[in-house]
Amino acid sequence: MSVSRRSLLTGAIAVGVAQLLTGCQTSPDQRLVVKFLRDAVPAPMLGEFRRVLDEPASLDFSAEPQLADLFQGLVRWHQTQEDSRDDSGWLPWQRSPQTPHLTLLGHSWLPKAIENQLIQPLGPESWQNWTSLPENPINWRELPRRGDRLWGAPYRWGTTVIVYRKDKFAQLGWTPQDWSDLWREELRGRLALLDSPREVIGLTLKKLGYSYNHDRPQDVPELLDELQALQKQALLYSSTAYQQPLLRGDVWVAIGSSRDILGIPQYGQQLEAVVPQSGTALWADYWVRPANVAAHELSDRWIDFCWQPRIAQQLSLLAFATSPQVLGTPRQNLPESLRRNGVLLPDGDRLQRSEFIELDLGDASLSQYRQIWQQLRRGE
Repeated sequence: MSVSRRSLLTGAIAVGVAQLLTGCQTSPDQRLVVKFLRDAVPAPMLGEFRRVLDEPASLDFSAEPQLADLFQGLVRWHQTQEDSRDDSGWLPWQRSPQTPHLTLLGHSWLPKAIENQLIQPLGPESWQNWTSLPENPINWRELPRRGDRLWGAPYRWGTTVIVYRKDKFAQLGWTPQDWSDLWREELRGRLALLDSPREVIGLTLKKLGYSYNHDRPQDVPELLDELQALQKQALLYSSTAYQQPLLRGDVWVAIGSSRDILGIPQYGQQLEAVVPQSGTALWADYWVRPANVAAHELSDRWIDFCWQPRIAQQLSLLAFATSPQVLGTPRQNLPESLRRNGVLLPDGDRLQRSEFIELDLGDASLSQYRQIWQQLRRGE
């Protein structure tokens, strides 16, 4: 995405949302309050949704900068609900604009939200496009289920990618294609790694032919040696501050979320990215309904609207992530700009070898990951 396109898109979002928040008074049933991640909902989608509604509606969409902020919002709303409940069970806050009908939530946050009763199950009966979500290579209709309950509506997804400086690798005469390339001698001191034990240990396990979610990482004999060799390649560990060293040329190659990488204005000019051949970590965002908020027709219509084929393609081209609906569309029916984007739409084999990082491996397994990470970072 060029600087001018990103600037125009950012401006369009600001103007579009402002326009959508104006208008005549509407009934509570025709008011939709949604919290989402910044850049996750393109303004053209909101305008199109307003046009397809049968009656005028107030669309109150507001953004947060981080997924952690959205989770903390669920915690706050839940606490407010508990504090506001009186002996009669009446909930005076239920229609407060601070309590959304829907909020976006990351896949890794879903188990904690369920465990702490911050969200409630969804009913897909009114979603006309639900059955069009593909089962392969990712089973989107089962992914957010726990038992017979559906806890989220898949909205978008992406991957952990390798991003690199095009000019530096042109001089080297090769480009990174898989995790193993990060260990090459010419990248010594030129690598930025995520400050995340599961990501760094996971990509090393993947290089060795194991799963990101291997439940006994300490039983992999070569793992620590490989991690120590990888650490010698690294200039820094950071999940947020690697972009400027990359743009300055201090770092030649970095690991990051596809969502963040595609949002860098210089992407496609100075920078290129690749989904590793041996597979990578997946991430996904869901629409979820906060606990104790009544079911709402407009919120169900919004969820279903996001899966309409044309809207799903629009989302995928404008929001730095891909709609799950796109994976069920034959490639020849997709826009060329989407077909040719190997980050937004990796080939099926790479996706088949990819996986979501599971946070509920059990205390014993998670303790092993922590111990390995501490040992690595202490330089032992």
